[in-house]
Amino acid sequence: MRNIIFTIIALLVCMATIGQTKLSLLDGTQYNVKEYSFFNDNGSSMEIKLEKKNGKIKTKFIDLNEIWSVGDSILYIPTQEGEFAVEDMRSVVLGKQTAKSEFNPWWAYAAGFVVGAGSVLYIGAYENRPILSLAVPIAYATGISFTRPTKKGIMKRHPEYSDNEYFVYGYQNKGRRKIMMNTIIGTLGGITVGAITSLALKSTGTIYVIRPN
Repeated sequence: MRNIIFTIIALLVCMATIGQTKLSLLDGTQYNVKEYSFFNDNGSSMEIKLEKKNGKIKTKFIDLNEIWSVGDSILYIPTQEGEFAVEDMRSVVLGKQTAKSEFNPWWAYAAGFVVGAGSVLYIGAYENRPILSLAVPIAYATGISFTRPTKKGIMKRHPEYSDNEYFVYGYQNKGRRKIMMNTIIGTLGGITVGAITSLALKSTGTIYVIRPN
């Protein structure tokens, strides 16, 4: 049923459009699309063309279920029980877009890097417990994935949305994902640097690789 409705809307809105058009996804991602058209794949996707900085055109296919709007036309349609109403989803998407553009949890990179590198160097090299040295960063990254921006912090930046729980939800949802991704990237970077440093120090004999008894 959803695909049928999407097909009708897509045919009306997206038959063929040339020029810069704003395409917004439900996850807060936005594209300035040079050209877009309905992709005849059982009414399930849209073909978009993006212009890179070097002038080359990149083609992407996006599932219609992931799209919030094309230009001024809303494609999102709640068809199942429990889904956000259109106006509520508007606030959720706005919250995600806002978090995507302004929320920068740099500390997640730094903390993940320290945990990853420290674990490999100390637990892995110095204590000679390589399995535990990898388990600690994994456990840390898993635990930090539940962290999200606080409502107090969001309201401090955007007091105009103090009564909009859907905006807060969207902001926290996107913020949590950014914290998780930054933590994973930082942790992997720390593990890599720690491993390289450990091997380098071991080859020079300047550290204890195995803790002395």
